[in-house]
Amino acid sequence: MRLSVLLLASLVGLAAADSLDYTRTSVVVVTTDSGVRSLHTNDALKQRILQTLAAASYDRDWTVGQYLASHSLVQRRLDRMNMAGERLGTKYLSDGTVSTAYEFLLTGSILGLMLPVRSTPHLLGRTACPCCGQPWPEGKEPQPGVELVPYETPGTPEYTGILVEAKGLDARPALFPQIVTESGDDVFSTDFADPDQVTTHGLVGYFHDRTQALTADRVGTNPLVVRALLVTGTNFCDLVVSQSDAARIHGSRSNLDLLRHCRVGFLID
Repeated sequence: MRLSVLLLASLVGLAAADSLDYTRTSVVVVTTDSGVRSLHTNDALKQRILQTLAAASYDRDWTVGQYLASHSLVQRRLDRMNMAGERLGTKYLSDGTVSTAYEFLLTGSILGLMLPVRSTPHLLGRTACPCCGQPWPEGKEPQPGVELVPYETPGTPEYTGILVEAKGLDARPALFPQIVTESGDDVFSTDFADPDQVTTHGLVGYFHDRTQALTADRVGTNPLVVRALLVTGTNFCDLVVSQSDAARIHGSRSNLDLLRHCRVGFLID
């Protein structure tokens, strides 16, 4: 899906309006040239991409720049990457200069290089034995190698995605945000997602209105909709939901499959 005409027009009308588009998980770089020839080499564009990326939020606590400073091997590999961009459009200005917008997708090798280390996720709400489907005794730890499943009752609904509404909470986007409960339990993070899906599509989709979300393939027309109670973290990117909504999100194998495939959207201002 390409950028809208209005967004493209606004991008090419500005000089050096470099930004990270969290909806598309891409960096947009806008150059301004004299009109005779382009003064922006691939190396110069790459430096601007890396500068824009470094200023972005990595997760609840770190910027990408802080993450890279603590992961020197990732930084070196990123520096060696060939970052090919796509020209979005060109605008010829009245003063004779030429403004050009380029988009550089982060999905794929760049995002894959920066994936957080995964931990074993834990289900919230009622769980069941994976063999017989009977409720698992509360407080009983499963034996090593036994992965509990959600306890499902007849008529458990099927959803096309999961949409968390956070309008009015001043939530800010990040590459790897989380959904958590008020007590800090992990409801959704990279621990619940397939790494290949995160690399290919990004962890979550960001939307600014419900119609936009419902028409997106990621969320679909019949998502499980929950309301965020507040945002948390230094970067104000993690969404806090109630314990009951956390149990709903983990309430079926189908929902867990949605999490696994990153079919999760955040509705923000």
